[in-house]
Amino acid sequence: MTEKVKNLIIRPPIVAVLGHVDHGKTSLLDFIRKTNFVAREAGGITQSIGAYEIIHNGKKITFIDTPGHEAFSKMRSRGAIAADLAILVVAADDGVKPQTKESIEILNSAKTPFVVAVNKIDKSNADIEKTINDLTANGVLLEGRGGNVSWQAISAKTGQGVDELLDLVLLAAEMENLTYNPDADAGGVIIEAKSDNRRGIVVSVIAENGILKIGDKIATFGAGGKIKILENFLGEKTAELRPSSPALIFGFENLPQVGEKFQCGESAAGAPAADIISPIPRVQEIGVPAGGYFRIFNTILKADVSGSLEILSEIIKNTDFGNIKINILKESIGEITDGDVKDAVNSNAVIVAFKTKINKVAESFVKAQNIKIISSGIIYELIDLLKQEARLLEKPLPQAELEILKIFSSPKGKKQLIGGRVVTGVIKNNIRLKIVRENNEIGTGKISSLRRQKQTVNEVKTEEECGLMFESDILIKEGDHLLWM
Repeated sequence: MTEKVKNLIIRPPIVAVLGHVDHGKTSLLDFIRKTNFVAREAGGITQSIGAYEIIHNGKKITFIDTPGHEAFSKMRSRGAIAADLAILVVAADDGVKPQTKESIEILNSAKTPFVVAVNKIDKSNADIEKTINDLTANGVLLEGRGGNVSWQAISAKTGQGVDELLDLVLLAAEMENLTYNPDADAGGVIIEAKSDNRRGIVVSVIAENGILKIGDKIATFGAGGKIKILENFLGEKTAELRPSSPALIFGFENLPQVGEKFQCGESAAGAPAADIISPIPRVQEIGVPAGGYFRIFNTILKADVSGSLEILSEIIKNTDFGNIKINILKESIGEITDGDVKDAVNSNAVIVAFKTKINKVAESFVKAQNIKIISSGIIYELIDLLKQEARLLEKPLPQAELEILKIFSSPKGKKQLIGGRVVTGVIKNNIRLKIVRENNEIGTGKISSLRRQKQTVNEVKTEEECGLMFESDILIKEGDHLLWM
């Protein structure tokens, strides 16, 4: 037992940074690392967990930068649990806000020691006393104010107080007596996982014990493999990494889940090889629940990394879309492929993409099949776009719909000669239609003549193309849709 204790080595602290959106968490790390990480984040908001290593007074500190927007509560809680310590950032001009309260609950639940950074003291409306009182009202009792939680007033913009804050972090780490056994098999936590077209499965981890080495067998509960390439957080290849250092691992045979614990060594042999992210069964019906009528809106989710995908899926499932039920048919990471597009065609689904692009093969297929893709690099904007699309289903369905493909002649008075394709239903001669442009109704008009293959006809069916003389005060454009309600 004595020999085991002698083998223990002090390791650097792993520190999570938590707080409300726009209270300056990433700006604080930006100043510490002397980089401009904020500018690279979509909308200025951190949207995935990143781990970074810095040196202060000759000692290393690993930071986990956790997202602050309300959409990322689950990811944020994982960051706190993976950390030894935390910095709770509260803006002096804003005080305690909903995500501040949630962060406090997460830290208390995980029993994670933390220090408080009262940020933005450089602003003219900063009120440190009010912020401290807000914290007290929420159970955070600061040193000198009736409690024992260390705190520091800072400006992440100017750097005032940041060195003193880091001193507090190192002092708190000493109190925790953080150690590791260099002779033990390496183990730690999965921070992020993604599938890269060029490099394969890339897994971000932080080791908590032992030493990570190339050639080690590695496994989580649901994934496994062998470390083929090991990189530090700067992307530099290395033969080994010690605990608390962020690492990128190449060699997993399938994707581990974010937040899973991993273990290296012979005990990691025989890890499961099946992908743990299973497609959700397809459903394509309209139902009538006990509470009344609803419509099913089929979706296929794509995201850049597994952590983002899980969060996106959870938010959609917990968002109120009125009488529209969002049915997630399939979830996967990486580029949108032709397989995804084929699935969307077969199930009449919309592809919802977060921070990922469409590959060239799928791009031409999308145009040919007229598949809808909702895409954004900011998750709450993506949810808003999905809500807009869902609201279209709340309106009465048209009996028929015609998509305008070509304008054949300039309007003569109110009459315009146009060509189109019937998307759904049957378009008939002498009916009045609504004109829809970019999902907005802009007017109405009437068909005065209907032709198919140069012959005058009384009706045109689904998937058939036609020419029509259309009477309207609105100038029709290619891409408009005409609806018969």
